[in-house]
Amino acid sequence: MNDIWWLITLSAVLTYGTRVGGYLLLARMERIPPRLDAALNAVPAAVLTAIVSPVLIDGDTAERVVIVLCGFLALRLSLLQTVIVGTASVAFLRSVGLS
Repeated sequence: MNDIWWLITLSAVLTYGTRVGGYLLLARMERIPPRLDAALNAVPAAVLTAIVSPVLIDGDTAERVVIVLCGFLALRLSLLQTVIVGTASVAFLRSVGLS
């Protein structure tokens, strides 16, 4: 149990360090180079892909159906509404036995 708390603490410190380090590095730059700007703009899509892809490939039917549903909902609803509908949909589909 003690190892878990060390792992959580170390993860928090490393996460904080990378965020602060990135901020300090960008704050020292007078101008962000175009390639760095393009790379930073690509990060959210890369993170979303890294989170969704394994579930889409190895997930149950409920998760796969809801990921596709949320893809369409995201075009019409806000992020919060899409997350709420997606979470409720997965819970509902699991409760009726679609796995």
